[in-house]
Amino acid sequence: MIAHVVLYRYPETMSETDRERFRKELAEATRSTGVVERFTAGRHVPLPADDAATESLYSVAARWEFTDLEQLRAFSVHPAMSGVVDAWVRRLGIGVAFANTADEEHEVWT
Repeated sequence: MIAHVVLYRYPETMSETDRERFRKELAEATRSTGVVERFTAGRHVPLPADDAATESLYSVAARWEFTDLEQLRAFSVHPAMSGVVDAWVRRLGIGVAFANTADEEHEVWT
């Protein structure tokens, strides 16, 4: 299993209506690719410790899971996902951070 994790940081000027539209369009684009095994996304849950690292805070964390690297590659160039990136991330300046991991690299804590 390959996981693709993206953190999105909304610009302060982005309205709540646009934030909701972005999340909805991200989910719709994900479905339309037809290559994602599992998708989850959620808003940041604020904690008091956040005040010490505001430059490291992101608005939404999204995680896509794929059976193999070829699915992730197909996803990353799919027109639906490119459309979301062009319309939202590039146009509005939504900040992003990425990480890709494979199951065999995960450390399991018990």
